[in-house]
Amino acid sequence: MEQKIIESEKKPTQLALQVAVIYAIYSLILLYVFKALGIDTQDKNLAIGHKVLSTLLTYVPFILAIFYTQWKHKSELGGFMTFGRAFSAGFRMALLAGLFQAILMVLYYKLLDPGAMDQIIETARANAKTEQEEQEVEMVSKYMIWMIAFGVILFLAFFGTIISLIGAAIFKKERPVYIDTQNNRIVEG
Repeated sequence: MEQKIIESEKKPTQLALQVAVIYAIYSLILLYVFKALGIDTQDKNLAIGHKVLSTLLTYVPFILAIFYTQWKHKSELGGFMTFGRAFSAGFRMALLAGLFQAILMVLYYKLLDPGAMDQIIETARANAKTEQEEQEVEMVSKYMIWMIAFGVILFLAFFGTIISLIGAAIFKKERPVYIDTQNNRIVEG
């Protein structure tokens, strides 16, 4: 009974919101770091070391942010958390991170560095092999920023679902149930 009261009082949304904002800001900073280092993650000829580095710097912090959200929420609940509650905390963080990162991507490509979007479009043009592909790039270029934002939301939600399921399996810890034989009732730890 005590666990249900704690769970109803402690919602994971505030924690997920804080972690998601931090992760989205980290992702924006990472864009600037890659730009300063001259690493274009869209380039097909990118060195394997740079690909590995950009992948690690992008996805490992995201995974750790989900796990941190689940671990911290478990601590807030007194060390016990159901699988569903752990999944909910991680998924909320992933979804909010996707939303905030999408907003920051739109701000980045529209206001902070409009030339970066032009570079993405030029890279797509250079990679087009046929005239039809070039026409497709021209047609899509007007909506590219919104496609990127929507793609970020979908990808982080999908990837976050998988990581949240894994984290929920790791961090779940049900409150032990004891049977009080003297009073014939079940007592939660």
